[in-house]
Amino acid sequence: MKFFKKATFVIAALSLGLTPPAQLQAQATSNPAAVTMTFAVNSSMTVSATPGSIVFTATDSKNATASASIAVVTSWNLAVGGGNVFTAAYFASIPAALTNGTLNIPASDVFASVNGGAAAACTLANVNVSAATPGAICPQIFGGIGVTAQGSHSDSILLSLTSPTAFPVANYSGTITISAQAT
Repeated sequence: MKFFKKATFVIAALSLGLTPPAQLQAQATSNPAAVTMTFAVNSSMTVSATPGSIVFTATDSKNATASASIAVVTSWNLAVGGGNVFTAAYFASIPAALTNGTLNIPASDVFASVNGGAAAACTLANVNVSAATPGAICPQIFGGIGVTAQGSHSDSILLSLTSPTAFPVANYSGTITISAQAT
C-alpha cells in the first residue's frame, strides 16, 4: 500500500508539472450584463420634385409652355399596407398662381398634364391632400389605392398657361406646391 501511495503521489506531481500555468489558475465568470435596445420607425412620406424651377415661354399672347416637365417621386413607409396614398399639386392663391405684385395669372389659367395625359386647368376643389387650397388644385398626380406599406411612385407633370385674353406684359412668378397624404 505504501508503494501505491508513493506511485500516486509521483504521478500527481508529474501531472501538475506537465499542466500549463493557465490551467492551474482558477477560472472565473462574470455576472451577465443586459442592455435593452429600442428602435422606433415612424410612418413617413416624402415628395421630391425636379427641377426646382421652370420657366414659361410664350407661344403666342395667350399661351405659354413650361421649359421642362416636373419629375415627381412620392415615397412612403407606413405602419400597415392597404391604405391609400394621394399626391397633388396646388397653388396657395386661386386668383394669383403667378403674379408680379399687381397683375395676376389665376390658377384657372394654369393647366397640368400628368404622365402625358390631357392637360386640365388647376381649378379642382376637392383632392385628398389636406394642405391643398380648395379651388387651386391641379389634376391628381398620383392616387394609389391599397398600396403596400413601403413603396414609391414616379410621375411627371407638365405645366402650361392658357388665357382667354392676352397676358399683360410683366414678369410673373409663383410657386406650385406638391404634397402627398396617406389615408
